[in-house]
Amino acid sequence: MDKDESRRTFIQQTGAMAGGALVLGLTPAAATAPAQVAANQVSSPNAASRPSKTQKLRALLRRPGLLHAPEAYNVLAAKLAEHHGFEAIYIGGNMMSSNYLGVPDWGVITNPDMIEIAGRIAREVSIPAIVDADQGGETSLNVYRTVQQYEKAGFAALHLEDLLNPKLHPGEREKLFPNDPIGLASVDRMVLRIRAALEARSDPDFVIIARTLEEDIDKVIRRGNAYAKAGADLFMNNFSGMNAEQIDRVGREVPIPIVGIGVRLPNRGTQLKLNIYPNLVSGPAAGLCDAILREQKERGEVTSRPGLTADLEAELRNDAVFAQIAQKWVATP
Repeated sequence: MDKDESRRTFIQQTGAMAGGALVLGLTPAAATAPAQVAANQVSSPNAASRPSKTQKLRALLRRPGLLHAPEAYNVLAAKLAEHHGFEAIYIGGNMMSSNYLGVPDWGVITNPDMIEIAGRIAREVSIPAIVDADQGGETSLNVYRTVQQYEKAGFAALHLEDLLNPKLHPGEREKLFPNDPIGLASVDRMVLRIRAALEARSDPDFVIIARTLEEDIDKVIRRGNAYAKAGADLFMNNFSGMNAEQIDRVGREVPIPIVGIGVRLPNRGTQLKLNIYPNLVSGPAAGLCDAILREQKERGEVTSRPGLTADLEAELRNDAVFAQIAQKWVATP
């Protein structure tokens, strides 16, 4: 079956499910790709020309060792990460919601918001950007379109999560919804969303990360195996409360590379393949902004604090390039 026919079949199946003609759930005949080992999940053919950002990320994921992706909540932070030698960046919904909309990370920020704001950040650096896509939309059809939009926006990877709307983390949801403290989508529903994401991408190197907010280690592993069987490239979890040995157990028992969120690691090898660091910079930056403004209000002046050096700031802004262009304009009759 060619890709166009496969996409048509998927849309027909999903539309039938949405209309109630099919029961949500996967039979062996409806299943897509079989479980794949990590080596197969993160492989791509060599490019004859300069590699794309998606190809760069795939190469980084094939390389031995742990990949660190710090947050990039604006263009300057992204360029600083690249300047200091990081090989990938992370753009999370939490930091985008707080910094650009001033709202909590409860799924309030929309896909168009993320595409516009985060896409601008991703396009201004040469290293790949991994982006938070929350649930990807209400239905699998929304997920399908979300992946297409995010891919076109210039990201190298996105992660989709299994939280139900309203998007509250388990501790928050327990207070507001005591009868539904977890609020996770069923495994079958999440598997269908992963399949939609895979059908939607036109670049086979675009990385689909499946995230679970489950916290029980056995349930985390069960979901990880189901998401891997559905075809996800990587599996992501907070690993809250888990020690290094438990994280390594997840890495051994789930057959695709695993992603952590700001996991503090011991000085030894780890089963983690990727560690992202949301709010690494934006949180302290907001704290500094608060301190400076309070100081100005209370004292009428502010203690001098160091900023970027003039040379570094000029480099990050590409001052030399713009100066050359300006000179050409001036010289043109």
